[in-house]
Amino acid sequence: MRAPFFALVLMLAGVAQAQPAADAPAHPLFPRPPESTRLPNGLTVVSVPWSTPGIVAYYTLVRVGSRDEVEAGHSGFAHLFEHMMFRGTEAMPGPQYEERIQALGADNNAYTTRDFTLYTLTAPSTSLAEIVAIEAERFQRLHYDEDVFRTETGAVQGEYAKNASHPFLPMWEAMSEIAFSRHTYGHTTMGYLRDVCVMPTRFEYSQRFFRRFYTPDDTTLVVVGDVEHAELVRLAREAYGSWRGRRDRPRLPTEAEPREGGRRHLVWEAPTPPRVWVGYRGPSFDGGQARGPRRERALRTTAALEIAKALAFAEPSPLYQRLVVEERKLLELSSWTNDFTRDPGLFLVTSVMTPGEEAPAYDAIAEAIQGALTEIGEGRTPAERIEAVRSNLRYGLLTEVQTPSDVADLLARFAAAGGSVTALDEYLAALAAVTPEEIAEAARTYLVPARRFVVSLGERRESDGPRPEPAPLCPDPAPAGGAR
Repeated sequence: MRAPFFALVLMLAGVAQAQPAADAPAHPLFPRPPESTRLPNGLTVVSVPWSTPGIVAYYTLVRVGSRDEVEAGHSGFAHLFEHMMFRGTEAMPGPQYEERIQALGADNNAYTTRDFTLYTLTAPSTSLAEIVAIEAERFQRLHYDEDVFRTETGAVQGEYAKNASHPFLPMWEAMSEIAFSRHTYGHTTMGYLRDVCVMPTRFEYSQRFFRRFYTPDDTTLVVVGDVEHAELVRLAREAYGSWRGRRDRPRLPTEAEPREGGRRHLVWEAPTPPRVWVGYRGPSFDGGQARGPRRERALRTTAALEIAKALAFAEPSPLYQRLVVEERKLLELSSWTNDFTRDPGLFLVTSVMTPGEEAPAYDAIAEAIQGALTEIGEGRTPAERIEAVRSNLRYGLLTEVQTPSDVADLLARFAAAGGSVTALDEYLAALAAVTPEEIAEAARTYLVPARRFVVSLGERRESDGPRPEPAPLCPDPAPAGGAR
């Protein structure tokens, strides 16, 4: 991912939200609600006017992530295509694409998650017509040869090595593996190392992957800023209208409900503070795109668990104040907020311990986390605390949307989890309506030891055995040839 250089332009343009027109419908977060149009080929075009004259954020959401990597030996391809999509087409090779983007004064980037890949671009609104044409070209006609493919897979191996030098990646790998034995959430977005090592031999498979998942019917353009919806739709029809294809729907393995949780400890060879992560297998964001009352109940459960995170682990919480501020057993305590997934995922709590804590403290931290969640499940949280947290969560979303890029990113993330940009509105409604009883019920149902997975990490001790010899990332050279 490249460092953005457009931030200064945004600051100079001003980022205050526009005041809604007298006849404009109200929206909980935006001056005007998003407008959405679905083209005949399935492409969804969304726009939100924002008070940044001369600036537009052009985000392309493709709902493909590591979740879709069901074939054994082929994890990591959704992330790989975050890289490959910058390699250009026959008519506009990668270097020419970058030159044109920079000549427009634009900033582009991308990132990949379990459920989606998001391509981000911020540019002057006067360049919108050319931006639409450029982006339509690469999404319909991506082209690369085997040499380019090998170069990019080598870059992915380098990225893996860099990420593996920090405790985050091995801890996330371990947590994913013990929490999911069948579902593809069991491997990270980077993919298994063994698959990353043989990725250079998967050229033909990569081309099939592109045809299977980069299709208009599961792609959404989210354009925010100085934009007119009718004009945007006209440009999109002209540039993307001939795009064809239907997304592949791989059969995902069903994960059994957990019954006893799991535990794993990792030994770290370099100096680092000890760490403890606690994850609970939770529900999907919207009940698997359920409809009617079932979807509403699922969204209220999601909102209830978000409130539980803040009640238990935000800075004002009793647990945070005790472990971080008073006893100083922890340097950090946090939870992954707004980490919504299409399928049942993880309610994750992370902590960094004070250096020098002994191994038994791992279990003590995990039990302290469990105790805070059990108390919520018992319904002992004062109503005024719940209301304060509810207001703070909504205010947090308001402060999160200060620029067109902020708005586009937020809408894209909710559309990825809930299937439509209206998912944000539905979630906000659920957050406002969920009751203290529903919060306690969600905690009793999901935040219990039987659904708990713990990963700890600490420096090597004598009892851990001798230090292993350093080994190359991929010990065996990748064989020549095409995909299996």
